[in-house]
Amino acid sequence: MIPISDVQINAIVGYFVWPFARITGLLSAEPFFSSRSIPRRYRAGFALVLTLVLAPLLPPLPATPLVSPAGLAMLFEQLLIGLAMGFVMRLILAATDVAGTLISSEMGLSFAMFFDPQSSTTEPVLSTLLGVFMTMLFLSFDGPRIVIATLVDSFTVLPIGKSVPWVTWRHMAEWGGQVIGWGLWLSLPVMAALLVTNLAIGVMTRAAPQFNVFSFGFPLTLSIGFVALYLALPLMAPQIEQLYQLGFSFMLGMLKTVS
Repeated sequence: MIPISDVQINAIVGYFVWPFARITGLLSAEPFFSSRSIPRRYRAGFALVLTLVLAPLLPPLPATPLVSPAGLAMLFEQLLIGLAMGFVMRLILAATDVAGTLISSEMGLSFAMFFDPQSSTTEPVLSTLLGVFMTMLFLSFDGPRIVIATLVDSFTVLPIGKSVPWVTWRHMAEWGGQVIGWGLWLSLPVMAALLVTNLAIGVMTRAAPQFNVFSFGFPLTLSIGFVALYLALPLMAPQIEQLYQLGFSFMLGMLKTVS
């Protein structure tokens, strides 16, 4: 019988637990992998399989006991790193929610709310529509594989055991501050068409006070809004792809600031 000491057991367990924490954090926060349509046991099994595949390829791990204050702090830090990487991609999806909210309020569809089972909240129907469109684009250019590849590269850019300074979390907060700007950028073509429509309705109401804006203006705004959205969807595709590319680059970029 081969004797195994406690130090060797801690080293073997930490060899898999620390990468598993980062992978689990990413799969728990990334919008596609954290979808409620995917059962939790499947996500846990996928994280375990990734850990078993990636663990032999990782750089040397620090000789820190897992069951120790330093080891537990390192475990919590790896979980935070994975959550931060997944949260970056969630912010990209939040830009479509902002775009859908802006378009809905301008079209007069802000009252048409839909319960989103993914976030357990109500949101405008157009936000749900744009979210589905964004998810299909994410799958069209093999987004899940790029996310996994970025996760693999993160272990080389920021090896396990290297502490993350607070400036990294500040960069992520500044990145999140651009969500409203991205949403306005995506909704700009439809917003411009609706602005011209509302200006025309205002001029007609001013020229003819007997003009009933409620009986004619609302259907006109709604029709032009849908037509503009239909024409703007092909134009949104390269913009959304550019946002995803920025997200993939930032996932590693915020870690490179550490190294």
